[in-house]
Formats: sequence, structure tokens, C-alpha cells
Amino acid sequence: MNMNKVFKIIAFVIMIAALAWGGYKLFFQEEKKEATEIIKADENKDAKEGENKEGEGESKETALPVAVLRIKRGDMPMRLPISATADVWEKATLKAEVDGTVEEIRYPIGALVRKDTELVKLDDSEIQLQVDRADADRLQALSKYLVAENTDLQKNVILSNEDKAKLDQLKEKYLAAVKNYEKGKISEKQLDEINDQYEQAMVYAGVLREEIRKAQEGFSDANIRLKQAKLDLKRTSIKSPFQGTIADIVISKGAKVTRGLDLLKIVNLRTLYLKGFALESEVAHLKKGTAVRVKFDSFPDQYYYGQIQSISPEIDPQNKTISIYVDLENTNNSVLPGMHAAIDVEYKIYKDVLRVPRNAIIVRQRPLIFIVNEKDNMAMWEYVELGEKNDEDQVIEKGLNNGVKEGDLVVISGHLTLAHQSKVKILEIIDQK
Repeated sequence: MNMNKVFKIIAFVIMIAALAWGGYKLFFQEEKKEATEIIKADENKDAKEGENKEGEGESKETALPVAVLRIKRGDMPMRLPISATADVWEKATLKAEVDGTVEEIRYPIGALVRKDTELVKLDDSEIQLQVDRADADRLQALSKYLVAENTDLQKNVILSNEDKAKLDQLKEKYLAAVKNYEKGKISEKQLDEINDQYEQAMVYAGVLREEIRKAQEGFSDANIRLKQAKLDLKRTSIKSPFQGTIADIVISKGAKVTRGLDLLKIVNLRTLYLKGFALESEVAHLKKGTAVRVKFDSFPDQYYYGQIQSISPEIDPQNKTISIYVDLENTNNSVLPGMHAAIDVEYKIYKDVLRVPRNAIIVRQRPLIFIVNEKDNMAMWEYVELGEKNDEDQVIEKGLNNGVKEGDLVVISGHLTLAHQSKVKILEIIDQK
């Protein structure tokens, strides 16, 4: 094969290769470019959709649920906490005043009874016999006295003017002595001496002749025994000394009781009061008539209100405490004697201040609160300068960024994880009292 033929073959192969390369570049590269652009467009679309979805997810996560308080200016009392116990002024343990058997118990525990209501009745048959016997003895003594009186020749005793004058002087002296004794000017012994002189003069003058005759014939003693028997008969009926509620019954029907034995207890819940114990260092904050707020362990969600009725004039030397007595209304009888209570004595009041609940304050290097813009539900932090505080509220002297004003919505719940300019969802708006 000559060289010309070889060159022709090589030239032909090169031409075929060039045509093939040109066709590839013309058709296949354009298709690839188009496919690449489509892929890139799809990728950009997916990326944008992903960004939108991610943005929406983030927006939902940052809309944190919170509770807010609409603050307003008002008074803030300073409170002194004192532990106390409930008791009643009117309470009594009724005892048997005579020996006997329980015939009837009229009311159960918890019953509300009026004053002078019969609560327990003892069998009075034996005491009734004593009354009848004492009455018979009295009639017998009276008959003896009347016989002796009719035969007494000194029935009509006539006093001379001199004796009358002496008797009148002794009477005036005795009456003056009684007044002086009541004023503490003379002793009981001195009064008795003057009384004896006056009675002796009346005996000699015959003024007490009738009383002496009755004593001689036993009529006076018989009369006393009858009165005693009637009193014992009356004591078989045990009555309520005041309006109240039966707190306890310690006897049963048919039981034998003796004089002095406990029968039942009664309390008047309308006379309820609180006895509190303040420290010696707190005396300066206590004053009669000061308003108090009370919470009982039995009713943790309810406040009662009253005022200091009286303050003990002495300090307990052992505990270094002083007792205070608080008058408290108990119209529905819900508070019972013995209940424990926490008293808040409102000893000072700051007038017309801007205050927030203490739990609204967060300290991040400095104290701050979160205020929510109602238009966009955006929570903005506000560094604050604090003033006085009590057990519930904190006075805000001023805000250090945009300021705090009456009517602002302050976050009081769900704010521990909030950041500045956080989106929030308000679950509850509370109006400050």
C-alpha cells in the first residue's frame, strides 16, 4: 500500500471522527445542559419549599403559650406573717352539780341550741323527796314559831328616844363603813366589827326579836334546808349557759354521775377569735384595729379578713413572743376552734404604685420582665428598677428600656424560656386587682 492511500484513509477517519464529535456536541450536550438546568431549577424549588416549610415550623415553635397580667396602679400593703390558732370566747364544760342518774340526753353532738335549753336531765325522784321532807320540816318549825310568838309577852317593845338615836347613829356608821369598804378605805375586818356593833344594838333594842325567835324554834334552818333542796332539784336539769353548739358528750343515758363529773362541752362559734404569737422584734408593727388577712390550713384557697382586737401587755420571757387577738367574722361557722391559721398583718400601705407579681420577675444579669405587644404578640424584655415588695407583689420603680406603664401586658407564666422578641400565644389575660 502506497503512502497516498494511507494518508487518504487517515484523513477519512479524522473527518468521520470530527463529524461524530460535532454531532455529539450538537445534540447530546444541549440535552445535558437542559437537563442540568431542569435539575437545578427543581433543586432550587425544593430548597425554597424546604426553607418555607422550615420557616413555618420555626414560627410555630417560637409562638410559646403564656399567661399575661394587665397591670394597673394601686395600693400595696406590707404584711407581717404571724402564726395563730382559732378559739372561742364562749365555751364551757358542763358538770353535774348533784349526784344522780342520767335520764335523758336531749341533743346530739353538733346540735345548735339556744341559751337556757335543757341539754341533760337527771332522775329527780330522790331529790323531790328531799324537797317534800324539807317542806314538812319547815311547816313544823313554822307552827312552833307561831305558838311561841303568840305567847311572847315582849311582843310590843317600845324604844326610848335615846335608844332610837343610838340605833340610828350605829346604822349611819354601818352604812358609811360599807361605802368605805367598797372604796378600799377600810379592811373587811373593820367592816365586820362595825357590823357586829350594829347587830348587837338591834338585838338589845328588840328590833331583831322576830328573827331571833325564828332561829330559836328552828324555822330559819328549816327554811334554808327547803331552799337548798329546791336548788338541788333545779340542778337535775342541765341547761345551756349560752347559745352554742354541742362539741362533746362524755356520758350516756342511764349512767350514774356524781357532783363535779364532766357531762358535755358546748362552744359558741359566733364568738370565734384568733390568738397569734408575734416576735418581740415585731411589736412596733402591731396596733389595735390594724387590718389583717387570714388563711387557714383547712381552706388554702380562701382568704378571711379581720382586725386586731387586742394585744397582750406583756412579753413571754421564755419564747420572747407577744400574744395578739384577732376579731374574725365566722357567720357560716366554717372555722372551728383549734384550726391553725396564718395571719398577715397589714402594718403599712404604699399608695398608688405600679406593681407586678413577684413571679413575673426574671434575673438575667439584671432583673427584667417580659411585656407583650398585643398587635403582633411579640414578647419584649424590659429591664426594670425594683422598689418595695411584699409576699406577693413587687413594685416597679421604672423600666430601663422603653418603660413600663399602666395597662401593659406582663408575662406571668411560661416566660422562663422566652428570649427577646419571641413570638407568643396568649392563653389568658388577667386583670390585676
